[in-house]
Amino acid sequence: MQDQFNFDHPPFNTLTAEQRQDLLDQTDIAYFNRGETILRPGQLIDCLYIILKGVVEERHAERSEIFAQYTTDDLFDLRGQFDGECRHSYVALEESLCFVLPTQAFLNLMTENPDFAAWFQQDLQGRQQAAGPQKNLSEFILTRIDNGNIQPAMVIDGQTSIYQATSLLRTHHLESLIVTHDGSFGMLTGTDLLYGAVLDERPATEPVHPLASFNLISVQKGDFLFNALMLMIRHKIERVAVKEQEQLVGILEMTQLLSQFSTHSHVLGLRILRAASIDELAEAAATLGMLVENLHNNGVRLPFIMKLLATLNEQLMRKAFEFAFPAAYHERLALMVLGSEGRGEQILKTDQDNALVLEDGLDAAEILPHAEQFSRYLERLGYPPCPGKVMVNNPEWVLTAGQWRQTLSQWIGQNTPHSHMQLAIVSDPHFIAGRESLVRQLQRHLLDSLKGKELLLSEFAAQALRFHTPLTFFGDIKHSAKGLDIKRGGIFPLVQGVRALALEQGLTETNTLERVQQLTARRVLEPDVADNLGAALILFWQLRLEQQLARGGDGLNQLIDPAALPRHRRDLLRHALHVVKKFKQQLEVHFQIRNP
Repeated sequence: MQDQFNFDHPPFNTLTAEQRQDLLDQTDIAYFNRGETILRPGQLIDCLYIILKGVVEERHAERSEIFAQYTTDDLFDLRGQFDGECRHSYVALEESLCFVLPTQAFLNLMTENPDFAAWFQQDLQGRQQAAGPQKNLSEFILTRIDNGNIQPAMVIDGQTSIYQATSLLRTHHLESLIVTHDGSFGMLTGTDLLYGAVLDERPATEPVHPLASFNLISVQKGDFLFNALMLMIRHKIERVAVKEQEQLVGILEMTQLLSQFSTHSHVLGLRILRAASIDELAEAAATLGMLVENLHNNGVRLPFIMKLLATLNEQLMRKAFEFAFPAAYHERLALMVLGSEGRGEQILKTDQDNALVLEDGLDAAEILPHAEQFSRYLERLGYPPCPGKVMVNNPEWVLTAGQWRQTLSQWIGQNTPHSHMQLAIVSDPHFIAGRESLVRQLQRHLLDSLKGKELLLSEFAAQALRFHTPLTFFGDIKHSAKGLDIKRGGIFPLVQGVRALALEQGLTETNTLERVQQLTARRVLEPDVADNLGAALILFWQLRLEQQLARGGDGLNQLIDPAALPRHRRDLLRHALHVVKKFKQQLEVHFQIRNP
């Protein structure tokens, strides 16, 4: 039966041909009857079991607690290989066949094969990274800004004439110059010189400093090219200055960046920015799904895809805002997105979640027609209406700054499931367009109002426990015939629990992974817990995206089919769900949540 050993299953797929043969030479087969105890607490461990057929349950000997259930290709007791003795009971739930590998042979493989050893030594995050290689496009995503992709900065004095500056650009084949004036640095492009000389009819002898832009956007040498791309898209520019600490060392041009980036995401960004009508904007928005699929198929890591899509979605909504709201209102109100969009965790388009903050004194009645138009525009761009009506065409979500403060105070005072849901929605605000200070002040008011509200935060955190973790009594994945709702079972408990901890700490970050980082820095979360929380979330998002793409890009579908996953992906999913279960237990202790 040794020929039935599955070497395609991690980590045995890392073994060389010689190591595989050595494993088979030293492996025996053991048969266990239904109900037979294979290992007992305190028993000395001298072998590792790999299940060929059957089901084995791991139990606590005294408390009747079930830790896990193992089946084909699973192995046990791994901890005992290093501790030397067993901690729990392992019982065959049905007739079972197991490969039996001597512990010494297992430890020899650990010594001989670093990849094999790494699989057992890594936590969830490490195993997920080891589950599959990243493809070539991720090389761009992880490429850093260095001398190989920037051009030296030519610095000129602000008193240099337009003629002299134009000659320098032509002689040195440059697209831009750095201008110094009154102790500041500015950017001067060929287009700036052209507009100055032709459109403004400035004499060629005039100095260039009035033509330069001194609102210089810069990146640090050593930062990721991807982050430079995000800055260019966000600020509608085609070049950034590169600094090393505070010293200016070069310029990164869009043409250089695009030559290394094959997915045309910035081309899409430019189409969004240059759209002159809602129809043109809709044409650009329609390609977002293809961009996601392209990036995913090329192996780009999910956090980078999410960051890119958050930026492009922001550009889409800002442009739609400009179409819907007359310019006279732009500094009198602020558009903010909420929910997954507010956290920057939306990949494929889901329903609209947005609100408006008006300056005090501005009548909502004169804004609502434009808000209604904006909601229709978003629907035209592929964002369906929110079933809960959390949209700017709903007067309940269009309030002045004073009304928002009053509403937040009411929700905090009510401390009901409904008010918790409302608070959860507004606790992830992300500014899109208008006057940003209105959103920042609202967020600050919310955080200040929650200080010292231990009972409210406890009830708020309890919402993370509302849905059952989809694990069976035996610790295996539980799902219905329709599939597993990964949002309820995995994503929501982690997002809500981290959100509660972040509100308790007064954090202004809204992205869950960034909140986890800040909570770790404040020692609210242990580093290993934080790593596993982040890895579990990324796995849930990844699995959901794969299923959504397989179903035609349905961003509203939250179901995944565990049975369709390869064995090692199911192992990762099961591990991640145990991370969720453990995190819930930590929330119960931290917030002193009492189960009914």
